[in-house]
Amino acid sequence: MTLDFWLWRYASNPVIWAILLLALYCFSLEFHLLLRERDAQWKQQAGIWLRVLPVLTAALPLLGLIGTINGMLETFRLMARDTAVDHQTLMSGGIADALITTQLGLITSIPGILICGYLRYCHQRADVA
Repeated sequence: MTLDFWLWRYASNPVIWAILLLALYCFSLEFHLLLRERDAQWKQQAGIWLRVLPVLTAALPLLGLIGTINGMLETFRLMARDTAVDHQTLMSGGIADALITTQLGLITSIPGILICGYLRYCHQRADVA
């Protein structure tokens, strides 16, 4: 599946946009903290963000689950409304579309969790008063 096809196919899904925006926000904060000079101001700012970032990062797979549930509900609604379509084809396509959000939530959360752990390690090791 090419990138162009993926973007056009799922561009109308608001859950995908929520996952992408939240992941972009988390990663921009993490990279900002990674690339800044480690001084007293960094230690204070990192201490604040290290309380918030794990919560935001943990929300990514949960958003993916919300998208999966919404996709499955939509698939079942279509099956109930239109009896003339092939249910097996509709069901397999609906499941595949629904699982995209779970996959995206997991793919974006795993690196965020790892970077956050590294930032926590750097924060604890910082010898700044």
